[in-house]
Amino acid sequence: SKENMKTTSKILQIINILFLILTFLFLVIQWNQIPIQIPTHYDIYGTMDNYGQKTSLIGLFIIEIVIYLLLKAIQWIVKLAINSSNTKKSFKQYISVIAELFILMSNFSFSMLIYHMATSSNISFWITFCPLILAILIASFTFYKFETC
Repeated sequence: SKENMKTTSKILQIINILFLILTFLFLVIQWNQIPIQIPTHYDIYGTMDNYGQKTSLIGLFIIEIVIYLLLKAIQWIVKLAINSSNTKKSFKQYISVIAELFILMSNFSFSMLIYHMATSSNISFWITFCPLILAILIASFTFYKFETC
């Protein structure tokens, strides 16, 4: 229903903001415990294969925020385009929820990457990048569906 979709969208927005806040707090609280040299690259198997300074975590967090803001801007532009068309209301709400899911999966992937780098632990491809791949597939399907409406 319309109200369920709006509620779901709002909950996802809150979760997205919480991911950013929690990632920031993790970096601030754990900063002194993070080794000076951390993994900065992982091979296809999730094993660390390059190292750099821990300050690269700040750059990665800034990239996470920039991507979040870019995705919110894209969501706003798509919303404007949909609102100016004769698209069904149910599909408009669907797009809003899918956009928030996509942003959530992006935030999750970046937060997991920052965590693994900060703790110098091997990374799991499935935990970190699968949500992002799933989000891209969902977004692709959604835009295909939008084109056919």
